[in-house]
Amino acid sequence: MELHWSDHLFFVIVGVLIPLRTIFSTQPQLADLRFTTRMKLQLYWGNNLWLWLLAGATAGVWFGNGRPWALIGLDWPWSVPTGWPLVVTLAFMLLYVADTFLEVSRQVKRDPTAENIQTELSFLPQTAYEFFHFIFLALTAGFCEEFIFRGFFVRYFQCLFGYEEATYTLAILVPALIFGLVHLYQGWHAVVKITAMAIMFGYVFVHTNSLWLLIAIHAAVDLIGGAIAWGLSARSKVSADE
Repeated sequence: MELHWSDHLFFVIVGVLIPLRTIFSTQPQLADLRFTTRMKLQLYWGNNLWLWLLAGATAGVWFGNGRPWALIGLDWPWSVPTGWPLVVTLAFMLLYVADTFLEVSRQVKRDPTAENIQTELSFLPQTAYEFFHFIFLALTAGFCEEFIFRGFFVRYFQCLFGYEEATYTLAILVPALIFGLVHLYQGWHAVVKITAMAIMFGYVFVHTNSLWLLIAIHAAVDLIGGAIAWGLSARSKVSADE
């Protein structure tokens, strides 16, 4: 794979300029908003459209430069990870389950989490109707974000830094850091967890050359997060009524 000027331009726009705008402009605006159902639906479907536009631009640059889809991780059928990639995948799933359990089961954490959803994360679904629309965003994010941040950006940095084993770490770390920072609106604790997830996903992608399992796990993580927000919100409302 050889880099073209369009690859560099795409990274500057999607990997630098858009994240900077998100961090310094969009995210502060979100922090000051208290979302109504209508506002949430506009946000969900607006982000749906935006992510598919970015994924379409990614596909255009990739296909326009004559590259096979298998190289970006979309080969089918995909194979189940083995060896260390399998270990890393299972480790992530276990850590995620453990962290989720601690987040919602301890009485010490449960109330602050619900309060956080009502204030800082008020864009998350709090009713069945909102969650239904959130499902489509979770599925879109699972595919589009993995396609862009793991598929394109990891391959871009592998090519930029060289395909030696020693450079793979940088090719995994840089997209992971960018991906983590664009989620700053969820707080620094979430940034650390999301960056760690992105690093583990990058490792699995580099060693399996497939995105499909990562897409499925990413979508599942988002769906679980939305379901937890809905459940905690419902619980806090019941407690308030009592």
